[in-house]
Amino acid sequence: MTRLTRREFLHRTSFVAAGGLLAACAAPTAPAAEGDSAAAPMEETIELRVGAIAGIVTEGLQALADRYMEENSNVSVTIDVLADEQYQQAFLLFSSDDTPDVSWYQCVPANRFNDMVTNQILVPLDDLYEQEGWFDAYPEGIVDFQRQPDGHYYSATSSVVWTPYTYYNKEIFEEVSVTPPETWDDLYEMSSELRDAGYQPLTVDYNMGIQSHFSDGMQLRSWSRDQYNCMPIKWRADVPASCDQYTWTDPDSIRIFEYIKAMVDHGVFVDGVTGLTEYQTGRSLFTTGKAAMWQTGSWDGGSAGLSRDVEFEIGYFYYPEIRPERTGKVGAWVPDGLIVPKSGQNIEASLEFLAWTYRLPQASLYAQTAGIPHGRADIPSEVYSEILSEMQLQFLEDNKEYGTPALYEASSNQPYQQATVKSVDQMMAGGLTPEEAGAWLQEKTEEIHAEQS
Repeated sequence: MTRLTRREFLHRTSFVAAGGLLAACAAPTAPAAEGDSAAAPMEETIELRVGAIAGIVTEGLQALADRYMEENSNVSVTIDVLADEQYQQAFLLFSSDDTPDVSWYQCVPANRFNDMVTNQILVPLDDLYEQEGWFDAYPEGIVDFQRQPDGHYYSATSSVVWTPYTYYNKEIFEEVSVTPPETWDDLYEMSSELRDAGYQPLTVDYNMGIQSHFSDGMQLRSWSRDQYNCMPIKWRADVPASCDQYTWTDPDSIRIFEYIKAMVDHGVFVDGVTGLTEYQTGRSLFTTGKAAMWQTGSWDGGSAGLSRDVEFEIGYFYYPEIRPERTGKVGAWVPDGLIVPKSGQNIEASLEFLAWTYRLPQASLYAQTAGIPHGRADIPSEVYSEILSEMQLQFLEDNKEYGTPALYEASSNQPYQQATVKSVDQMMAGGLTPEEAGAWLQEKTEEIHAEQS
């Protein structure tokens, strides 16, 4: 199976039937009472169009629209399912007179979100963050992500998944008498013991697992929080001057490459790992019992994930720490949220609708209908009890304790993300040392930044 984009994943994944073009009308105006000399004046209906992609996003937003219209009889909310070509040309769509009033969007540079911010085509949501208590409702790492270089906020996170997690086969661990590692030396030693017992240690999808999300995991453990907030946006022309102090050649950055190389040198990854470029190929080594561990994200800890495909008991652990003041244990994919284009016809009504959708009861409804955790950290665990597994419920509790920083890739534009991945790939292939990989990536970073200026 080829790797899906985040948007394609949401397109295809649904816990209920995927939505088509759904529309709902306002409740009819009640007739005038008999004997009235004149009919009561009719309240003007406000028409709101909400853009979405098909699947769980549409299901969640339709549930919100239905409830909003029950509470606001003068508002008609229509969910417009955006075709792929509309979504791909969203910069033009949101700048046009035909834009939805509100739209779901993956707010990443790959979708030109940064261009939307620079060209000021979106309504800032700073007042809502303050008035609606979003600074407290969202984890600090998500607020950091949503704050754009101009200091303003243009979206709020509506769903979240986390990575990397390392799942393990409890039966194999018991057979070999190993336990989840507390230190890196523990991980290296247990991998050797697993090999001696005839098992491959850790399987991954090379593209996503090592070059991207394992690198993410090391960044979380090696960079300070300030550095972690700076490094993903080093490519931008408007990167804050305070970020100039951080580079790919400083010790905290070189350490990322050193730990990846150490995993290779100690035989932690399965044999031939660079050839595991199909997600299901890497995954199947774990589900068939050939590999003792599988690194991926929170989605595989659900009832529709690994537990459906294996007959053994599964546990999970986090990679050991590198520095005590680490940024986090796992990163979160947090760009999915609602935006309000300035060219919309009902900005005031749109902001009222958007504020309402993010309040705790409605955020809970969206999470339950879409079947995915909301970005708000204050949603009670019982809200998720019917849609998340026990393991995923524990993920929620862990992230409340450890924090939820946004993944590096969510803030990187395509050339910068590709350069980051290539630096790891070149080192894994033996062409570069960790120091050389850092120097190469720093050079590419400066080139990409110059192109943006």
